Amino acid sequence: MIHAANNRLQQTLAGPVKLSGPGLFHGIHAHLRLLPADANSGITFCRTDLADTPTVAGRHDYVLKAPRRTVLGLTEDQPLVETIEHIMAALSGLRVDNCRIEIDAPEIPSFDGSSRVFCDAILETGIQQLSAPLKLINTAQQVVQYGSGGQSLILRPYMKPLLAVTWHLNYGPRAAIPAQMYSAEVTPDIFVHEIAAARTFVLESEITALKQMGYGKHLTNKDLLVCANNGNWNNRLRWPDECVRHKLLDCIGDLALSGIAIGGHVSAVRSGHKLNHQLAAKVSQLTDDNGEQLPSAA
Repeated sequence: MIHAANNRLQQTLAGPVKLSGPGLFHGIHAHLRLLPADANSGITFCRTDLADTPTVAGRHDYVLKAPRRTVLGLTEDQPLVETIEHIMAALSGLRVDNCRIEIDAPEIPSFDGSSRVFCDAILETGIQQLSAPLKLINTAQQVVQYGSGGQSLILRPYMKPLLAVTWHLNYGPRAAIPAQMYSAEVTPDIFVHEIAAARTFVLESEITALKQMGYGKHLTNKDLLVCANNGNWNNRLRWPDECVRHKLLDCIGDLALSGIAIGGHVSAVRSGHKLNHQLAAKVSQLTDDNGEQLPSAA
């Protein structure tokens, strides 16, 4: 059902946040401004370097097909902002419900491949309550999304009016990255201390193909976690299970594209951005324009 989340009010930033850096895939240097926004406006992205400064909502309706990242655009041939999942995760994890993000390049800066820089900057500026109550969908039924190769993403009812996520990472018995599982309730404290710093990772065997596609040509081994075929890492892991924590981070950012706070337990098995986007769309479809719960599309 849809209701106020423990009487929590919606939140925004207490002031502007300014950040800059190159993007993960394209390496273009971007200047980013995170600005306070009115209640019920949600998360929006504005391209200040383009004519007419087009703006796109951070919602599943505007997700475009793209490998290994989340891209938003107004039309299929007009991507506006790429690799938004880490900043969306930071805003969702810190419970910033409304924010206008201005950027002068196609891709969000990657920094160390995690959400930590975004969280640090937001917390330094501060978070401000608004007068409008937060609306939360506390799912009363199971919502399932299946993918290929044993992928699944299942949203179930939960005992608390908040999001909890359990992520199962398993690339097979001979994989360089061992099977891992991590579970957490997504509260600001847990997100900041246990999830936000988990970095993007890639297999060494994937790097050549990615660079041939034009991605990450500017990156060195110091810019992200690289796992060799023997399981050795180029950088020291922040946690032994940093990989699965990053997958959980991506899932939080992608599910925020539903446009509504979620109360429920998400169980993910080998999921990725595509499946995350599909579940975000299903969650959004659970409500009609009057805020009433509809039957599950699962």
